[in-house]
This record gives sequence, structure tokens and C-alpha cells, in this order.
Amino acid sequence: MRLKKFILYLVLYFAIFAGIYLFFVDKLANGLVDQYYNKFTQEAGSLIIGLSRADQGISPYVLDEELDGFEFDRSITNFAINAHQSKFGEVYLNAIQKKLTNKHKKNGLFIVSINPSSFSVPKTLNEDKVYENDKEWIIGKIENFTSTPNYDYIINTYPQPLYSGLLRATRDDDHHKIHTNGWTEIKLIGKNDTIKDNDISIWKNKNLEILKKNIAKERISKYRINEFVKTLNYLKTIGKVILVRIPSDIDILKIENESWPNFNTQFDSIANKYNIPYLNYSNQSDKYKTYDGSHLESESAEKFTRMLSLEIKPYLNSK
Repeated sequence: MRLKKFILYLVLYFAIFAGIYLFFVDKLANGLVDQYYNKFTQEAGSLIIGLSRADQGISPYVLDEELDGFEFDRSITNFAINAHQSKFGEVYLNAIQKKLTNKHKKNGLFIVSINPSSFSVPKTLNEDKVYENDKEWIIGKIENFTSTPNYDYIINTYPQPLYSGLLRATRDDDHHKIHTNGWTEIKLIGKNDTIKDNDISIWKNKNLEILKKNIAKERISKYRINEFVKTLNYLKTIGKVILVRIPSDIDILKIENESWPNFNTQFDSIANKYNIPYLNYSNQSDKYKTYDGSHLESESAEKFTRMLSLEIKPYLNSK
């Protein structure tokens, strides 16, 4: 009898614990989870792919507006993350495939952003260990990429105590707006203050230091280049692929070009081989403004996306 009562109490305890846990998970799902959560909460027909420059520099809203009337699978989701989460590899390709779950879709638009960081790994990491390293990313820890709410994402990747969901009063701060379509908008002018040129200069110098340190510690991975080609080949079977290099500050670009002098030539050759347009805007630094040397602020991001949309139109019309 005592054993039955003990088991009953044990079951009741775990039921209460599970109920509280799921309550906090659900509560967190209805607030700000983190800056990437919205990229994992809808099925997509078309994708923006790449690192943080694409995350902040290409707006799905502008693409939808400017490409209205052109036939391709919607919705467009910004599925670019950052240099620690979405470099090219089997893990990222697997995430892209799961994001595009409707097998009947054959008319997607895939804007693939590249820069040298997209293909780098630590010098100490062997090629045969890159996949295992990537499995530790957010996209390597989850199976569900399309649900709202996405409990899989919260349970397996959220780093903070779940009760913090009760403390979040807003989804955004004064300068960041995290959109439901995955775009991270960075506004220079907020409600309470403005990011000034001096702030931009300080952040740019910090980014230059970080970039130099990263380049010294990293190398270009043949594995990532091979998986990039596999990604292009997969995307070509289900839609139109556009390869893009987004503009950044000229000093950032100079360091990247010194670290990989033939980058544009190499990827122009790959694009030609696979009959994919490569739109290289890296020499247009003077036309757009960054907030840190590397990433476009919101007005420049929208301006850039409008110009990109204009250049994409002929390819959408082609067979």
C-alpha cells in the first residue's frame, strides 16, 4: 500500500513539474525568445540564405512588394543567421530542406548571400570534424523548423531560465526590430535616441579588430565549398537561385579581399559553371550605410533590397 502511494505521489510530482515546465515554455513562445526564433516558426516557399549581413541586409517585405506580380513560391523567409550558426555545410543544407517542407513546391526564389566568412573554419579543426562541430549549432539541435509556437526550438536551444519569459515586456529594443519573417531590422533612429556617426566609427573599429583576429585563427574549408555547391544544386531543383555579395564598409572589404584575393573570381566561375547569376555589390560601399562597418542599417537595407529586386526580375522571367 505504501509503495502504491509512493508511486502515486511520484507520478503526481512529475505531472505537476511537467505542467509548470510546459507553462513556461508556452509563455516564452508568446514573447521574445531570442533574435533567431522567428526564423523557425513558418514554412517557407522562398528563402534568404547566408550569414548576418543577409540577416540584416535583405528585407522580405521589400522583395514581396517589388516582386509583386512575379510568380514564385511564397512566403519569403529570411533564413540567414550569423557566422556561428549558418555557414555552408551539411547541417545548414539539412535545415534548409526541412524549412521547405512542401514537396510540391518547384518555383522558389533563393537569394544566397556569400562572403569569405561563409566558408571558414578554425585552423585547429580538421575537415572530417566540421560536420560534428556544426551539429552543435542551433540548427543542428532541432528537427522542427516550421511550427508556431516552436517548442522544439525553445526546449533544445534556449540558454536562459524559462521563467525569464515572464519578464519580457517587449519583443524589441529601441534600435532592433525582429520581424516575424526572419528579418532583423537595425534602425539608426530609435524612439529614445539615435546611433550617431561616432558610435558607428567605434563599432566599426571593434569589428575590424575582430575580423583581423578571426582571419588569423581561421582557414577556408574545402568541405564548406563542396557543401555550398551541393546546396546550389539542391536549390536549383526547386526554383531560381541568385548568388549575392552584399556591400559592406570599404575597410572591412579591404581586409576580406586581402585574406582571399580571388574570392569574386572563384565564385563567379562557380556561378557560371552552374548557370547561376552572381550579383557582386562589394564595390558599392559608398551607396549604403552600415551601423558597424559590416551590416547595413535599416534604410540602406531596404534601399539595397529594392535595387536587388530590380536586378532579380529578369531572372524570374527567364526559363
